[in-house]
Amino acid sequence: MQVTWERTWPRWVGVACAMFGFANIVGALAGPSELCFPGVVIGSVWAAVGLKGGLPLFASAPQAVASPSEKISRGLRNVRRRRRLAFLCPLAWLPIAAIILPRVPEKFVVTVFFLTALPLGAIATIWTLSACPRCGRYFLPVLRPRFFISLSRCDKCGLGLRDA
Repeated sequence: MQVTWERTWPRWVGVACAMFGFANIVGALAGPSELCFPGVVIGSVWAAVGLKGGLPLFASAPQAVASPSEKISRGLRNVRRRRRLAFLCPLAWLPIAAIILPRVPEKFVVTVFFLTALPLGAIATIWTLSACPRCGRYFLPVLRPRFFISLSRCDKCGLGLRDA
C-alpha cells in the first residue's frame, strides 16, 4: 500500500501539532504508568502528522496498473473492502474485548483497551484517508465534517463505489 503525505496545512499548524504531540509524549512518560503507552502512541501520531504537514493519503490502486479503467476498478474494490472492514471489525472486537478486559488487572485496563482498539482505529483511518482511484484525492471529506455525507461517492469527483 502506497502512502503519500500531502503538505496541505500551513507551516504554523504543523508546528503546533508537532509541539502538541511532543507534549503528549513528555506528559505520558512523566504521568501514571497505565497511561504511558497510549500517551506515547497518540503523541507520536500527532508529532508525525505535524512534522509531515498534513494527513497521509493511502493509495487505493497500485501504480503499476496500465489502463485507467483497470485502475479505477481495482481502486474501487479496495475502497469497498476497506469500508467493509471498517464496519465489521467493531463487531469482531466487541466479543474479544468482553472476554479480555474483565480479566485484566485494573491498573492495565486502559492500556489493554487501547491495544485491542488500536487495529480498529488503524483500519478506520486507512479507509477514511483512502484516495479516489479516478481523481487521486481523498475519497471521503477529510477535515471538512458535514452531516449527511455519502460514504459511497467520492467527495471531489462524484465517482460511486459501484460505478466500475
